[in-house]
Amino acid sequence: MLQRFFFTAAAVLLLAAPAAAQSPAEEYRYEVGAVFTAIGADDSDSVQGLGVRFGYNLTEHFAVDAETAFFPSDRLGNNLIGQNAQGFVGLKAGARTKYVGLFAKARPGVMFIGSSTSGFDCSTRGGFELCRPERSHLALDAGLVAEFYPTRRAIIRLDVGDTIIRFRQAGRNFFDGAETGSTDLTHNLQVSVGFGYRF
Repeated sequence: MLQRFFFTAAAVLLLAAPAAAQSPAEEYRYEVGAVFTAIGADDSDSVQGLGVRFGYNLTEHFAVDAETAFFPSDRLGNNLIGQNAQGFVGLKAGARTKYVGLFAKARPGVMFIGSSTSGFDCSTRGGFELCRPERSHLALDAGLVAEFYPTRRAIIRLDVGDTIIRFRQAGRNFFDGAETGSTDLTHNLQVSVGFGYRF
């Protein structure tokens, strides 16, 4: 029984190899593109930014996916003040046909907070001072990707995901000078539309 399974699996892989070799995803390994993105898209305080994307197709179903974006606006919900940027590198996995593809993505990265965040760096609550001294915070972009292929090389891409940001905080008690630290996870709906080219 086990030998039959391995024989069948090998036959399927051998028969699928020629078809996969003809797919645009493997014929054109590299993808570059521009992206328009909005973080906090479910909130009136959402901010918009522009970015660039790079991809490398490992196989028909898996790709390395990298993106960086800059947000020139001066707010991100109630958490941040200042110009912001983000960068992610991770994996994209799914399936595609000649004209459309659907993928899941998981990309760890960093959210950078602009230098004009000093107004939110420290706040006093009772006898306790709470600060966010860090300018960069770990983040994770997880969600779904839909791609459309109007031509063999062109890509129209729609991303919908949750950008999870881990804020590091530090505090000091005014009365005894004791210091403490904590982290705060925030979930932010992020929607992106991009146009790309594969080669």
